[in-house]
Amino acid sequence: MGQEITFSVKIKEEDLYRYNIHHAYTSTQGIFSIVLFVLLVAVWILRFSVLSPIYRVAYPLVAIIFLLYIPMTLKMRAKAQMGQEVFMHPLTYRFTDTGIVVSSPVADEDSELPWEYIYKIATWKDYLLIYSNRINAYIIPKEDIANQYEDAVAYIKTHVEDYKIQIK
Repeated sequence: MGQEITFSVKIKEEDLYRYNIHHAYTSTQGIFSIVLFVLLVAVWILRFSVLSPIYRVAYPLVAIIFLLYIPMTLKMRAKAQMGQEVFMHPLTYRFTDTGIVVSSPVADEDSELPWEYIYKIATWKDYLLIYSNRINAYIIPKEDIANQYEDAVAYIKTHVEDYKIQIK
């Protein structure tokens, strides 16, 4: 058995929201909503003189809905998730030779993500993201593990295949 690294993080609503926004706008849905917004505004500008008054109002309103729908729904989702008991307490992460063990004071059992089941590990802005699949990730704010960040990254690099690591 090698050395283990243990740290605790407290996820905030802003952390969940920022992750969800990042994920949404790097997916097809987010890109599609931005493209629709741009197209609607372009058609509105180019065709403004021939549009009836109702369409002069409708085009920008529909464009704004496409632009604001995703952020607003993700904000509500993050707020609802923060109401779950698991987010009311810090999560404790333990990097072991077999995987990442996550524990919470409200959980009956610890959960373990074996190193070989990790989909990807990446950094984005102020976060270390440990993906268990293409969509779901453990969100670790770098500020919460500032003293152990370098050790954690070194530990990850010794246990995860290089092609799964996207750490900047």
